[in-house]
Amino acid sequence: MLHRVRRVAKSGSAHRHPAHDPDRSAHGVPASTALRASAFAENTESMALFHPRLLALLAMALTVSIYGGQFVSVRLGYQSDLTPYDIAALRFLFAGVVMLPFFLTQGGLVDCMGMGWRRGLAIVVLGGAPLTVFSNIGLGYAPAAHAAAIQPGMVAVTATLFAYLSAGRRVPGGVVAGFAVVLGGLAAIALAGSRGEAGQGTVVGDLIFIICGLAWGFFTSLCARWKVGSLAGAAVVSTVSMLTYVPIYVAFLTPRIMEAPWSVILFHGINQGLLNVVVGILLWTYGTRVLGVAVAARFPPVIPVLGTLIGIPVLGEVPGPVAAIGVVAIVAGLAIVAIVGARAARRLEG
Repeated sequence: MLHRVRRVAKSGSAHRHPAHDPDRSAHGVPASTALRASAFAENTESMALFHPRLLALLAMALTVSIYGGQFVSVRLGYQSDLTPYDIAALRFLFAGVVMLPFFLTQGGLVDCMGMGWRRGLAIVVLGGAPLTVFSNIGLGYAPAAHAAAIQPGMVAVTATLFAYLSAGRRVPGGVVAGFAVVLGGLAAIALAGSRGEAGQGTVVGDLIFIICGLAWGFFTSLCARWKVGSLAGAAVVSTVSMLTYVPIYVAFLTPRIMEAPWSVILFHGINQGLLNVVVGILLWTYGTRVLGVAVAARFPPVIPVLGTLIGIPVLGEVPGPVAAIGVVAIVAGLAIVAIVGARAARRLEG
């Protein structure tokens, strides 16, 4: 009898519920295997959280590379006998064709995609074909490094000051200090232009870049004030510029596009139109959404650096000593503004 009880006890022990087995999980899986699975799940979750941020950082890096290289691309187009008008036409032909379906399906012809035609035409003038043609003309006088430094600098000064003044807020002292450094850099570049460091007429190009920077700064401010989305703004600017500028270009501005090799046409159309207008905006919007405004604000100061560095091997344009000091000052000033703005954005988000 005792032997039978022992046998039953052994049988019960062999078939006990997994929940009572310290070496097994609730589902009968060995504890060591469960721990390994849990660790794998945690690592996978960490990777899933890490990858969007990594992709966003890469997106922002690619965006500033695109924007830094656009001025070099225009100067390179001049070496292929393209005119400022040709390059602008390629920009809006390629971008306009891509954006046209989106423009039409979102009520573009009715009310300019919901913003109204008065506002739509305003942002086209400030950020579309007129601005692009004027900037391209400036690049016929001054090096790409000047454009890559002056225009982003003026955009930052104009847009930021306009935002603070419109909101009735006091401009932080750090922002004022950063802008003072930027303006000092602009003065150094203007001095280099007046000395003819980069050739005669450089100062004319620099003045054009200042005007274009002011216009783009107001464009940025108005888009923010009117709550114009990045994609909607790109669609309106690209499509309306294509529909208005290209006919004028064909009729009055002596097109040379068809005389250029197809490789040149495709390069400038893809680079100026698709990358700068479409891809750049999409990447920038994605990066800002994932990283937040505070982190995204740290990237624009890199644009002058990349524009200068790309222009050295591609165009052989090495800035003179005074112009180089100006570029460094603008980068430093933009970095100061970005740091102060990032802190302010974090306080607002917090």
